[in-house]
Amino acid sequence: MADAEYKPEGQEDHIDKLAFSAVAAPNPDSTAGSALSQPHEIRDLDHYASKGEPATKKEVYSYYTYYAGNNGIGSFQYSNLLFQNLIYQAGFNPNITPLGSSTCNVDPDAPCHVFWNGGTKSYTSVILIATGLTFLGQALVFIGVGSLADFGNWNPWVVRGFSVLCWAFEFGFLGVTTAAKWRIAMALFILSSITFWASYVFFNAIFPKLSHDLPEVREARAQLLSGSIDEAQYEHKCSMARSKIMNVSYGWNNVGFTICGALSLAALAGIGANDSVEKNNWGYSVAVAVCTGFWIILAIPWFLWEKKRPGPKLPKGDNYLTFGFKQTWFAAKQAWTLKQTFSYLVAFFLLADGIGTTITLVSIAQTQVVLFSATQNTYLIMVQGGSATVGVFGAYFVQKMFGFRTKTMLQASNFGCLLVALWGMIGIWTTKVGFHNLWEFWFFNAQYGFTMGAQFSYGQAFMAELVPRGREYMFFSLLGIVSKGSAWIGPIVSSAIVDHNGNQWTAFPFVAALIFVPWVGIFFISESKSRKECAAYLAREATDLRKATSPEVDPDTKDPESI
Repeated sequence: MADAEYKPEGQEDHIDKLAFSAVAAPNPDSTAGSALSQPHEIRDLDHYASKGEPATKKEVYSYYTYYAGNNGIGSFQYSNLLFQNLIYQAGFNPNITPLGSSTCNVDPDAPCHVFWNGGTKSYTSVILIATGLTFLGQALVFIGVGSLADFGNWNPWVVRGFSVLCWAFEFGFLGVTTAAKWRIAMALFILSSITFWASYVFFNAIFPKLSHDLPEVREARAQLLSGSIDEAQYEHKCSMARSKIMNVSYGWNNVGFTICGALSLAALAGIGANDSVEKNNWGYSVAVAVCTGFWIILAIPWFLWEKKRPGPKLPKGDNYLTFGFKQTWFAAKQAWTLKQTFSYLVAFFLLADGIGTTITLVSIAQTQVVLFSATQNTYLIMVQGGSATVGVFGAYFVQKMFGFRTKTMLQASNFGCLLVALWGMIGIWTTKVGFHNLWEFWFFNAQYGFTMGAQFSYGQAFMAELVPRGREYMFFSLLGIVSKGSAWIGPIVSSAIVDHNGNQWTAFPFVAALIFVPWVGIFFISESKSRKECAAYLAREATDLRKATSPEVDPDTKDPESI
């Protein structure tokens, strides 16, 4: 007898993770060649049943436009550069007394410290500490809010709420233009980074659901039910749909990144950012505001045209303040049963930490080499955005043409990121190469899309292969924690290494190791094993956490109509 179909409580429209272990056996006297003509009786067929309208072009395009606006150039680039710029201006040579009497630009090769916690500390270390604090804040947000977005009707407001908060913090930079306000810049950088990444991660969690509402996936589902395609073919179509939405949206994200950089460059030219230090400071603040306005305009279509995709009701007796932590704890206890998913989360924890810290280290070196010029940094940012656009679209084209697995594309980009860290490591022993020269930063930003850019999109797409369907927000929140919210290890350890050695390039061997270890580990993660593990997880969640089944009924044999 085939296994019964499992449906979550309070959500008839939602059927959970594909587990094609229950395909009806063909008649004994049927031939192997006729197997595809047999209807498939599937346990846990697809997260969405074919009820309601499929995703429209208007909704999909509005998803792309929001991604183009939420490109991070203001929240992640200019706000960070403004903070670095002001703290450097506030810095001084600690070897000259009285402290604070000799600014860092007098002798760029001397140590550069700021007053910190009753003493002094390297300004590079303070930047890394601020980065670590943003990751810690994100972890708390992701755990508390992430899993809740999978339940009820309020998930659209998660993205909208964090977007509006981020906009408010970013406009706050307009009042921060002098070195004396570097602590305010640090606070705004931390708050805007937390809210930006919250809006980004929760918006990103929508793409698996959106991809499974595409007309071609709905059609593939019908073909599977009729027996005209087999399980592997159906999974491949689903995987390519997820890869399509992720890569195209990330490609448009980088188109927006580049356009926003061009608008910022025009604004910087208009105010004469190269004329003086004061105007350069003001230029960074204006650039943040310009990018925030760009994001607001492109977010409106999604806010208007997003279709509601409600989750199941919150279990009786639970509340929204505590259930997020409760479900995250339940998922953590199930780590031994979701071996593939949690193995990837552990690998991504190290991988994202290494890549993120590599980008931070390169950014610090780049800002020093271009002498904190807002205009020069904008040129490099635009090159990076153009590279990411070409790299992401190009990677998807290669995958589609040759039929490569998502995992293959991810590992190729991971290897490229490892090479970047190794290149920086050379800079410990020589200044001829290793991110000491302007041409190296032009090259780094030109190749960015083929390594870091493609790595991000395929890192997300591969996670979608390992997530229990219907629990995207929670598991992508966990991914957000390991990729951003828990990525404090790299910056904090790198800060200690820099303090100990007095050379910021000595942190590169550590981040290279952070990338190498998970790159090897990901080779052993299996998507097919994950599908079976996710189906079993959802059944346990229904009985143990949400109590969707009466105690006397075996969840593996119950009639689905009894739920």
